[in-house]
Amino acid sequence: MKTRTRLDHQTRQHQIVEAARELIATGGVDSLTIRGLASRVGVTEAAIYRHVASKEEVILLLLQEVQESLFQAISRATRSDRHALERLEHMLQLHVSYVELRQGISFVVIAQAAQFEEPRVRSAGRRLVEKYLSLVSEIITQGIERGEIDKTVSPDAAAMIFFGMIQSAVTRWLFDPSTHPLSENAVAMWVLFRTSLEFSDEDADRHLKEEGTD
Repeated sequence: MKTRTRLDHQTRQHQIVEAARELIATGGVDSLTIRGLASRVGVTEAAIYRHVASKEEVILLLLQEVQESLFQAISRATRSDRHALERLEHMLQLHVSYVELRQGISFVVIAQAAQFEEPRVRSAGRRLVEKYLSLVSEIITQGIERGEIDKTVSPDAAAMIFFGMIQSAVTRWLFDPSTHPLSENAVAMWVLFRTSLEFSDEDADRHLKEEGTD
């Protein structure tokens, strides 16, 4: 007679997170239930409840996993010392690759967190978005200080536009991947976004003259 091996708490929670991602990817957020998780993991519902207290806690674990994996994925761009515009473009490319690899689950989970009444879930989702916006804003601020980005640009506003254009591209891609390829749309949007940060011809000439007098 076979005996079932009882896994440690951390390993089982990791299995639950993976199962939750698979459920959302195949059936949307509505398919994320304790029964569905138990079926995916291959255990009883009671076993799931030994490691997570509720669906809200599963979302919290998903948000934590998204934050860790997303910021690890884009760290090469945020830690670089290259031109600010190159760093932002690289960050966009890395983020898009991350989204494609994970079937857009990160944006689905963040959007779901905003709809929960549970304060912990809403707070975790908000912190994740704010951290992302802060990283983008910091790169833009450094670019302004170095004279790489037009000083009239608002770092916070630009960061929101950067995040928003990825979010909108992902949303269209999730609805119709064949008609709205994510990578191609991201490239087109980047061209427009970059233009909004660059110096105008008049400002560029003035900037060059100011550099020449230093």
